[in-house]
Amino acid sequence: MKDSRMFVSAAALGLAAVLTACGAGPTQLADELAVNMGDASPVASPPVADRAALPGAVIEFEAIRDLDTTEGLVGLRTESALHVGTLDEIEAGTAKTYELGAACGDVSANAGTFAIGCGDAIRLFTSSGEETIQTDVPVTAATVATTGEVLAGSDTERSVWLFRDGELAKTFSVARETDQIQAVPVAGQPDTVVRTNSFDTTIQDMDWQEGRQGGTLRVGLGVGKVAAGENGLILAADATGSQLLVYTSDDIIRLHQMAPVPESPWDAAWDSRDRLAWAASTAGNRASAYDISRGVPLERASLATVADPQSIAVLDDGTVLIASASGGGLQVISNVDKQLRDLPEA
Repeated sequence: MKDSRMFVSAAALGLAAVLTACGAGPTQLADELAVNMGDASPVASPPVADRAALPGAVIEFEAIRDLDTTEGLVGLRTESALHVGTLDEIEAGTAKTYELGAACGDVSANAGTFAIGCGDAIRLFTSSGEETIQTDVPVTAATVATTGEVLAGSDTERSVWLFRDGELAKTFSVARETDQIQAVPVAGQPDTVVRTNSFDTTIQDMDWQEGRQGGTLRVGLGVGKVAAGENGLILAADATGSQLLVYTSDDIIRLHQMAPVPESPWDAAWDSRDRLAWAASTAGNRASAYDISRGVPLERASLATVADPQSIAVLDDGTVLIASASGGGLQVISNVDKQLRDLPEA
């Protein structure tokens, strides 16, 4: 049974260590947390002086608000549309384009499906087209479990809704409003589902099959985006605290590792081919990759990116995709262009 009372502040632990080293006391620590915690936004990005010098190739594209990938498909969410196709189709300009209204949120990908909450509807996109679930609830975020169920949340209500076969099956309360919701595959058991709240920078798992909330953890000082890996792995970008946080969720959600990364990471991604956790940071236009197999994250790459790299994803073959939120294009980094450093001897 999952414990909905569990609450841990990794941010407080990390910041406490820093302030202690600087001679700061508990009162200063509390003040710092109160001022800086929650409601994170990406730090403004400097321009890229020479885009031709960036690793990989850059595909011309309008400003990309969100990026995700599942089963060989890429979903690019711009301000007014979702573009779905293979990378080759994205490059050729032949991907399917679906218009989105102002009520539609960001995209969540899992099990070959991209899901978007659009107020009075949940829109689902696959390689074969679109399916829509009409709702009477104010849905702004949605995700699809591997077994086909759809879970949705709202940035104005403290509820999560479970849909089966297009019909509302359960409604249950959660700790706060939902900014992002994501299904996470787990080997040999049903997916876990996690949700985030930006205001108090938290992540919460859900015992969704029983219709109840699970454990809640603090995500650093200011959560950006979270990304699903494999077998219950979840990566989260702590934008304010400049950290990459590594969670597992196969039974209850647990924080396992924290890695300092370049300033203002806004998105993260799991590279299943090279077993790396990636973070894209806007303040310096950097993408960094970390090996997490040894208990302590070890940096294996740090690459220059397009301006405003607010979204990152990795295809199954290891190709890294980085999307500019200001019209700088879609950067495609092949395995050769990753420039991975060797790990030190264990």
